[in-house]
Amino acid sequence: MPLLAVHESGRAWFSAADVYSQAVRAECADLVKRADNVETAQVALPRLKYLLSRFPGELDVNLSHALVAEMTRVREGMLELWTDVHEKFPDNYRALQYRLRWLSRHQRTAEGLEILERHYPGMPSDVDRRLNKAELLVELREMASAKALFVSTLADFPDSKTAPLVYAKRLREWGELTEALTILDRLLATGQAPKNASAMAEELRKGMEVLDRRVPDWRTCGIPARIVVLRAAIDIFRDRSVRPVVPGQLGSVSLITGSLGTGGAERQLARTAARLERTRRESGSISGRKIRGPIQVVVKSLSRENNHDFFLPMIACEQVEAYQIDNMTPARPADLVAEDSDLRHLLPLVPAHAAFGTQRLVEHFRRHETDIAYIWQDGAVLFAALAALVAGVPRIVLNVRGLPPVLRPHLFRGEYEPMYRALAQIPGVEFMSNSHAAAKAYCDWLGLQQERFTIVHNGVEHLPADPNETDEERWQKFERRTADATETIGGVFRIDVDKRPELWIDFVRAYHETRPNARFVLVGSGPLLPRVRQRAAELGIADRILFVGRSASVGYWLAKMDAFVLLSRFEGLPNVLIEAQLAGIPVVSTPAGGACETFTPGVTGLATDTVEAVDLEALCAKVGHVIDWRRSDPSLADRIRQIASERFSTSLMVQRTVDLLTSPPAADPPAEHPRKYKRARAR
Repeated sequence: MPLLAVHESGRAWFSAADVYSQAVRAECADLVKRADNVETAQVALPRLKYLLSRFPGELDVNLSHALVAEMTRVREGMLELWTDVHEKFPDNYRALQYRLRWLSRHQRTAEGLEILERHYPGMPSDVDRRLNKAELLVELREMASAKALFVSTLADFPDSKTAPLVYAKRLREWGELTEALTILDRLLATGQAPKNASAMAEELRKGMEVLDRRVPDWRTCGIPARIVVLRAAIDIFRDRSVRPVVPGQLGSVSLITGSLGTGGAERQLARTAARLERTRRESGSISGRKIRGPIQVVVKSLSRENNHDFFLPMIACEQVEAYQIDNMTPARPADLVAEDSDLRHLLPLVPAHAAFGTQRLVEHFRRHETDIAYIWQDGAVLFAALAALVAGVPRIVLNVRGLPPVLRPHLFRGEYEPMYRALAQIPGVEFMSNSHAAAKAYCDWLGLQQERFTIVHNGVEHLPADPNETDEERWQKFERRTADATETIGGVFRIDVDKRPELWIDFVRAYHETRPNARFVLVGSGPLLPRVRQRAAELGIADRILFVGRSASVGYWLAKMDAFVLLSRFEGLPNVLIEAQLAGIPVVSTPAGGACETFTPGVTGLATDTVEAVDLEALCAKVGHVIDWRRSDPSLADRIRQIASERFSTSLMVQRTVDLLTSPPAADPPAEHPRKYKRARAR
């Protein structure tokens, strides 16, 4: 309990004079200690905000408030918060550490290096300051510079007992196991090593002994040790015995992903969970297959401040339970595997993302007796698949939603290829995608037979065209501004690099030059929105575009469009193309991913010739064609709606999902085939 009195209204106040005291300092420390997950941090934060308002100049209060805010996993405003704390207390290492961390996250490394050099100029002559600078370089992801500084510190301060331990911890984190153990052994030989050095060395030694037996060439193969460890840990399950489940019945299912934010995959996961639970409650079966449940959603984050709960209402209204991994208490790796086994010695050395999920999800899966871990998207596979294996989940379905990360370097991680190739050899692991294009791309990359993938197209529902008051006002104002317009072209997508919004603006200019009575509506938000607005202004076409931003009334805006244009570089099976057709709107899209699987060419839409190097003149002609189709054929809108409804109904999607999850699993995973894609560079 707080050490200071709290008024019955809930507002904290001091029973004595408002004087900063040891009691306030102790309460701050207690609140930070209690805030060990998102939920408890959210509870503690209001109290710390109040203490900050009372004692704005006290270091402990400022640090405690910022650290607990950090634990809420809110991104917005954190750089500004830590900048404020650091500028108040410029000599505080922790404040500088977090300020630099957030500068790095905002890709402002050069600014961070400048700040670091002001506070730690040149080569510090003190061992502690030298180590601090090396650690701060790690925060800025300047790994080569950090490593060089660690090495010089060990050379210049050979009697330091702290420097070897700090450096060994970093080497272990980076997967440089041999070097880490060498440094620890040298430290232990002095007889004056810190207590935890021996435990760390023993942990490394046992893990490396396992690698020596299971992957004899791991030291010379050129693959980072952390990745070798992950694959070796998965390979342990090649001969696993799968727990039997009741045939033809859908038991306990966990649908797993990163968040319930605004993405298409997140929407599909929420829709799938909601419809499965509704079917379980109302009829208890589908196509003769019983749904026992429970159906649950497991996500890393549901942070409201980060908009990670956008689709939470969709599952909440169907009483689907949602679990947030950020709120789960991590277990020690040694407690997850009882016996003294190879797996027990490898788990402490797996990559950070896999360790995060394993330490939290294994107990969750065991407690809920999960029958099926239904994992959506690459990032979730990385943090959840190994956990499902360790927990003994009998069926693990890996649901990939777009082109593989090897074709999207900004999403690539070195762990992905070895992880997927290892998982493909494990009994009870299956692959699923929402498009044939994505499945083929994964098979080509991983050397898998296409029969390994089951295709379940998205289930999409017609969006209501009801506006809110703000929508009506904005549209009417835009109508007056573009009173000469005879056609409206729109797009709905996240304003980020994958969707190429700047190309969309270039299309607007080119199209407006050929058909000056056109106007444009762009719905969506994202990191590139300011740049896109600026580009439209520079091209002199800003007055012809309505930038709606993020909207809950997408159906209303679709109803205003005569044609829909999507120019993505990467896609899975884009829901928005289906939603546009359900609104009776013909579409034009790049052939990215499974985009062309969403429409009937020449009937409900057209595709550009290529994804890259889009010919704007040809694109404009195709958009003009589909608008002319709609004008010349009053029945086209209804026909487009009917075709989309028949192919992409939610009922069909749910039925195919249940068929997949209740069908007998493959007896033995087929052999691998050589991959066709080169490996993208690990980041």
